[in-house]
Amino acid sequence: MSEDPEPEMREEAGIPPEKSEPDLAGIGVEEILRALAVPGLGRSMARRVLGRFGSVDAARAAGEDALRALGLSARAIAALREGRQSFDPDEEIAAAEREGVALVPLADPRYPAAVRRLTDPPLLLYMRGELLERDALAVAVVGTRRASIYGLAQASRLAGDLARAGFTVVSGMARGIDAAAHDAALRAGGRTVAVVGCGLMNLYPPDHEKLADRIAGSGALLSELPLRTKPAASNFPPRNRIIAALALGVLVVEAPRNSGALITARLAGEMGREVFAVPGDVNRPQSRGGHALIRDGAKLVTCVEDIIEEFGPIEKGVRLSEETPPVTRLQAMMLNERERSVYDSLGLAPSDIDEVADRTGLTPANVGSILTMLEMRRLVRRLPGGQYVRRETME
Repeated sequence: MSEDPEPEMREEAGIPPEKSEPDLAGIGVEEILRALAVPGLGRSMARRVLGRFGSVDAARAAGEDALRALGLSARAIAALREGRQSFDPDEEIAAAEREGVALVPLADPRYPAAVRRLTDPPLLLYMRGELLERDALAVAVVGTRRASIYGLAQASRLAGDLARAGFTVVSGMARGIDAAAHDAALRAGGRTVAVVGCGLMNLYPPDHEKLADRIAGSGALLSELPLRTKPAASNFPPRNRIIAALALGVLVVEAPRNSGALITARLAGEMGREVFAVPGDVNRPQSRGGHALIRDGAKLVTCVEDIIEEFGPIEKGVRLSEETPPVTRLQAMMLNERERSVYDSLGLAPSDIDEVADRTGLTPANVGSILTMLEMRRLVRRLPGGQYVRRETME
């Protein structure tokens, strides 16, 4: 890619002034699709073109030196000049409407904030289903397509436990570990999100269509690719950055050394996310990637508590439902019904055991033992005079 010229050369070449971050807030779906449809432009370069020029027409009207200085290839410049398209943007919009797929640009409130914070966020997300506030509490469960019976069992067990605790399970809807994780989350009555490396009208593998329908009904299917894009090996590493971004941490259940799951884990680590791995049979190639992660510092996981205890407090809190207070400490998600009722009854204003008993309908003796347990888990604090408060969010 060519380096940008100096400011005085930029003006002479017809390039608008450099911005520290491309301003894409006012660019709509139609203009994004027009840019993505230019053959040879690519998703990253489409972002640069729109961020610099604001529209395909403005880019087309720019001088060739300006386009070259931006990094466009000769093929992309020719396609831009001639108005060539790899797909029809108007038909793409119509097809999305027919298929029940939402086209979600960067500035849309539905666009997940964690993905927007990527250094190269997709200009447009194709979404079938719905993302909720609670999906911010997500763990990615990934692994090999050629999973062993042991690997499939561990993926199902851990994904199901995560879903029952209130976490959204994120994965890639591939065969093997991914499919087992999605299915277990759904069977547990939880939410799950699939990020795919193909268009939502060309799902891969094709025998996962029923699974895709179930995911869309209790979560969302996401892609950054045009609807009819065929699956290709080059599509999967970029989609892994979205999986990593959506999750608080990535759990690798079973993966050989060359697995795409390890790419997801590496990206998660670079983003400051937690990385977890399930130990496996040392004689199986499917275990080598996970064991390498553990050797390099990933948290060894045998149960869902191993995952949750690694997460710190959440500054703003996430509401799992309209009826419950926002969750700020993820350890609270593992509480049983009585423990949760005591925890939810507390706030930052001190309360004594009798007050909590009145609010929950439990006996003072039961409340006292539960409060002791919550204090040991560092979810509440005991104050002088036998009063209790929740621990503050970022304490």
